[in-house]
Formats: sequence, structure tokens, C-alpha cells
Amino acid sequence: MGRFVRKIGVFFLIALFFLASCAPAQFTPVAPFNPEFDKTPPYTLDLDSIPKPEKIEPVYVDENFKEVSVDQAKYVLLVPKEYAKIAALLKLAKAYKEVAKEQEVLVNIHVDTINALKEYIKLEQYKTKAYLEMYANSENAYRQEAYHHRLDNAINKGTFATIAIGVIIALIAL
Repeated sequence: MGRFVRKIGVFFLIALFFLASCAPAQFTPVAPFNPEFDKTPPYTLDLDSIPKPEKIEPVYVDENFKEVSVDQAKYVLLVPKEYAKIAALLKLAKAYKEVAKEQEVLVNIHVDTINALKEYIKLEQYKTKAYLEMYANSENAYRQEAYHHRLDNAINKGTFATIAIGVIIALIAL
């Protein structure tokens, strides 16, 4: 009978050892998607793409207002049709300049909006990561507490069972 009691005692000690050595698995949340954005560069207007007006064809004359070659000319004259080309060119240049300035301002406002949205997404990602980290820490603390609670209950039940079996064996032995 003493041998049987020792075997039961050893069995309970081994069972308590295995129960004490099992820890709960760590909780690791799924990592959130982390988008990376490059800043959008500011917009600059390409003035080379603006169409050029017709070439002005001046009339080269000498002192007597007779048409001559460029090398012999003393004066350069413009016929009314060519003068109108210059006036149109000046109006077109002024209009393009105003439009280009306004367009650059509008496009840069749009670029700034896009960059602000990218920063907002990045901040939201940081917030999500911090929340998940806090959640994981909370979950791990909960699991550790639950594990210790179950372990304490198992040890208490094992101790109570060992004492009860010891008392029963002692009563039988008497």
C-alpha cells in the first residue's frame, strides 16, 4: 500500500510539473498595411510647349527707302500686317503669362492637398500600429493572468486531492 501511495504522489508531482511548465502562447496581432508615399513635386509650367506665332518678315531699306539686302539696309520697316503680328504676339504673351501664373498656383494647391493627405494616411498608420501594440499588450497580460489563475486552481485542486487521498489512506490504515 505504501508503494501505491508513493506512485500516486509521484504522479501528482509530475502532473503539477507539466502544468506549471506550460505557458500561454503570446498574442501577436496582424501587422497593418503600411503604405509609403513619395512627396509629389511642385508643378512647373513648361513654356516650351506654347505655340509660337508666325515669323515677322520686316522690309529692309536704305536712305532712299528702296528695298535692299540685310547687309546694306539702313532702316527696317514693317508693313501693317507685320505690325499686327507684333501686337498679337504681345497680347498673347501677356495672356499666357497670366494664365501660367494662375495655373501654377492652382496646381501647387492641388499638390499640397495631395501631400497633406499622404501625411494624414501616415499618421493614421502610426495610430493603428500604436493601437494594435496596446491591444497586444493588453491581450498578453490577460492571457498571462488567466494562465496563472488556471495554474493556481490546478495546484489548489491537486493539493486538495493529495490531502484528501492522504486522509483517506490514513483512515484506511488506522
